[in-house]
Amino acid sequence: MLVNTRWFARVRKTTFVAPLLCILLAVGSEQAVGQVAAPTLPAQATTGMPTLKAIGGGLLRMFGFRIYNAYLWTPEGSSFDRAKPYVLDIHYLRDFSAKQLAERSIDEMREQGTGSEAVYPKWITEMQRVFADVKEGDRLIGVATPARTAKFFYNGAYRGEVADSAFTDAFFGIWLNAKTSQPDMRDRLLGKR
Repeated sequence: MLVNTRWFARVRKTTFVAPLLCILLAVGSEQAVGQVAAPTLPAQATTGMPTLKAIGGGLLRMFGFRIYNAYLWTPEGSSFDRAKPYVLDIHYLRDFSAKQLAERSIDEMREQGTGSEAVYPKWITEMQRVFADVKEGDRLIGVATPARTAKFFYNGAYRGEVADSAFTDAFFGIWLNAKTSQPDMRDRLLGKR
């Protein structure tokens, strides 16, 4: 959900709102979990999961605008292993529509070379179904389950599940893949900074 220059060139020709433009021009992330304690996960987001602990996170800031705080939770706070269940917890500090979040997610996946043009329309539809329009203060939680599905919660309420392991890997890879457009944020999520 962050930046690539080809997407920015397309967006300049459209009438997107100013908050979305902030997403396009990333300058990095800051603030590790050691500086900001991760808030407690809602019980419904952790049902059927092992005991989870936050291993890292921080504030994503772009051109001085605060975009969101994100935290990565793993079983017992162990090192991240995509084969094990985990949670990505995002606290939005700006407003975005579900459509904007879904389209931006696909752009990031495309840049990383995950998924394919054949599956992207299905994934956009799925994301718009399980996401919600977010406003400042809203929380979107993504859960990579033991079954390799992706469950989503909006402000603690269950929104839905995408039962596709390829989608799960591609979606969470936006932040956790080595090819992410935000390597500083990845390092913070993984507890390396």
